[in-house]
Amino acid sequence: MPPATSRVALADLLTRGVEALRRGDAQTAAKHFQAVLAIRPGHPVAVRNLGVIFMEAGLHDAALKLAEIVLSAQPDHGEALLMRGEALAAKGRFTEALDAYQRAIAAPAGPAYEATMQLGLARAALRDHAGALLDLNRALALKPGAPATLYRRGIVRMQLRDFGGWVDYEARFDFKRFLSRSGGVITADMAPRIARHPTPASLAGQRVLVLGEQGIGDQVMFASMLPDLAKVAASITLVCEARLAAIFAASFPGLTVSGPKDARVSPSEIDQIVAMGSLGVMFRPNEAAFPGTPYLAPRPAVREAWAARLGPRTGKLRVGLSWRGGLARTRLSERSLTLEQLAPILSLPGCEFVSLQYGDVAEETAGHPLRVFPASEIEDFEQLAGLAANLDLVVSVQTALVHLAGAVGLPCLTLVPHNAEWRYAADGPSMPWYRSVRLFRQAAPGAWAPVIEQVKAELAAHRALGD
Repeated sequence: MPPATSRVALADLLTRGVEALRRGDAQTAAKHFQAVLAIRPGHPVAVRNLGVIFMEAGLHDAALKLAEIVLSAQPDHGEALLMRGEALAAKGRFTEALDAYQRAIAAPAGPAYEATMQLGLARAALRDHAGALLDLNRALALKPGAPATLYRRGIVRMQLRDFGGWVDYEARFDFKRFLSRSGGVITADMAPRIARHPTPASLAGQRVLVLGEQGIGDQVMFASMLPDLAKVAASITLVCEARLAAIFAASFPGLTVSGPKDARVSPSEIDQIVAMGSLGVMFRPNEAAFPGTPYLAPRPAVREAWAARLGPRTGKLRVGLSWRGGLARTRLSERSLTLEQLAPILSLPGCEFVSLQYGDVAEETAGHPLRVFPASEIEDFEQLAGLAANLDLVVSVQTALVHLAGAVGLPCLTLVPHNAEWRYAADGPSMPWYRSVRLFRQAAPGAWAPVIEQVKAELAAHRALGD
């Protein structure tokens, strides 16, 4: 192919690939970028975009393979080194990722800002939080005000119980990846209308629309601040995850609550729009501001119905159990356990175990001493809370059930991975949000056996109190 024709073809393919990405058609975009690489191996734009497509799809091995192919021909290819680091980090190989990011930073015309930011995230995953903050600050020096880095710096700060990090956390509305993954009702069109850095004074006497954001556990956690908002706002309309609408309505009778599909909000009835996560910058400026007290409760009729379903006790303790949490992109493998791993707990005498695990687990729990109710009956969180309210305590991995247990004041023994989510803080046996939740942390990545033994001992101690 003549050089001029080649350049035209490359430009056309790149344009088509970028347009397909903008439409959300990753499959077509990938074909165009692969065609670019067939004409010009190592083309930085095609390498970067194809890597992003692979990573977003969870194809970490494919991203790593692509990076290695490019690097075999061009060892100092900055975009390929960055992709290698991201793929290794996604596979939990953070120490190797550090080397890739450092090489990407040093590469000629390398992606210094992006690699420096990712270097900080890898350090945070290795629990070098001080080093992570240094790298994130260096990234911000390269790209001042970058929302992705501000947002991530806020998370690291809050992992360290520095709740001045809420200010950085507000940058999430300008971070496209956050909006695409928020799991709530905040869209790119809605983001500019949301109040940034709200204060109690700015919402005093206002009719406030509060939007649920991120996962269902986050919405339960952020709901702890709704009573604070109710003290200053004239009225609150809450749009949240549909499975939370019933328990929020029961727990906050002064609020108008609905799921996204049922929401009927007239602009003339609203003065301010606030995201649930932005309540933190107003009401939780430091750890002392977290009351940690219960704030959710199912209706008495729901609780009583579950008491009847459970019937008489068959053990001294009734224990709820959840062993799996998250998605592939939210570190499901690091956060989850199998029932076989939990056998030391399940074999503890004097305990009646009840599954609180989401999804259909009938086949998975066959042969294990667990009472299981149909998934459809505990999918709604008021029903789940009604069942949990009839238990003595909960044993759970890092998932939404922990937040629900803490929100209703139920003791919860939580098995936490070495690199915990920011909500659980970096260290310590407690989290600021809930007094009833105790954390049992891995001493090293993947080291679940000692944690399981600690939880077993704690459970035995609870059982002994009933003797």
